[in-house]
Amino acid sequence: MRIAIDARMVAEPLSGPGRYAINIVRSLAALDQENQYLILQNRRLHKRITTAKNFRTIWVSYPPLSLRGVFLLQSLLKREKIDIFHSLYFLAPVGPKFLRLITLHDLAALRFPNFFQGRGFFVRIYAKAFTRVFIPVSAIYAKKIITVSRTAKEDIIQWKPELEKKIKVIYEAVDPIFKNTADSNAIQNARDKFKLNRKVILYIGNTRPYKNLPRLIHAYSLLCKGNDSCYQLVIGVSDSRNMPLLRKLSKRYGLLKSTVFINNLTDEEIVALMNLAEIFVFPSLTESFGLPPLEAMACGTPVVASKAGSLPEVLGDAALIVNPENEEEIARGIKQVLTDKRLREGLIKKGLERVKLFSWEKTAQETLEVYKAVMKEKQ
Repeated sequence: MRIAIDARMVAEPLSGPGRYAINIVRSLAALDQENQYLILQNRRLHKRITTAKNFRTIWVSYPPLSLRGVFLLQSLLKREKIDIFHSLYFLAPVGPKFLRLITLHDLAALRFPNFFQGRGFFVRIYAKAFTRVFIPVSAIYAKKIITVSRTAKEDIIQWKPELEKKIKVIYEAVDPIFKNTADSNAIQNARDKFKLNRKVILYIGNTRPYKNLPRLIHAYSLLCKGNDSCYQLVIGVSDSRNMPLLRKLSKRYGLLKSTVFINNLTDEEIVALMNLAEIFVFPSLTESFGLPPLEAMACGTPVVASKAGSLPEVLGDAALIVNPENEEEIARGIKQVLTDKRLREGLIKKGLERVKLFSWEKTAQETLEVYKAVMKEKQ
């Protein structure tokens, strides 16, 4: 088989979909030396995802969210005589000459009107129109749709019931770099660099509205009300579009001095922060999988997460689950994990075991089986 994988969304610092893309490509390279792969990348990563002999990288100048990507990519794939095209984003190019697969992580861009908040007015208008047209088109024309949890599958079926038969659930996993480390130098370097002089409550993710960070900041204000020596809240993000709004909110609650906002974190810095944190909090209003809380668990950090989306499915009883729309409940959950030693130790132990249920090798194997199945159907 000649398989093209679209990994143009990968850029540093890595987002959840970007980390998914890197790990699925590298795991396929370790697993499959028989088939030929073409990896589409853009220059924002500055390096090849893999240098395996049967994996060839083509640098594509136009981004995933572009009309050029929809219409011009077809000629490149035709020239390369591709059998299967797998978009690790939601978007597949038009044209009848090859089998299309997409990984549809979620429908957040369709469900949340303010999904593109923080971008310029015309960019927002374009992005909204683009996703509303091409997410449905890509899903309808895809031979198979891979999604990353049963919850995400149910969301897609509720959106378009006719897609049910073509959906395959394949879980994500934790990158091996996330682990409980004894590297005290890396941890101290992170404390010094980011001026962390107290115990830390940590969030890692992005600033999109559905991540629910205003409620996290409000919950933090309830937890630390009138306590000048309270924990520091560290918000580490892969994008800073909505950071000014979050800073204003922290200032309104009188928390600006005790809230640390960080962007452009390296992987090493994220691992260090997850290891030094007393607790990891993830209050999203929706998630298709939710890698950051699993990554925190792999680092031996107890997790408080919301009951929304796939988080209860993925995290099970290894996290304390709270209502993300109730700031007081979020605050109580954080306090409970911080003060109840038995609960804390239990969550750490369960978290380390929970992470073992997920593996990129298994993800790659199941993805390869989908490739083989669609080729067999074609024949």
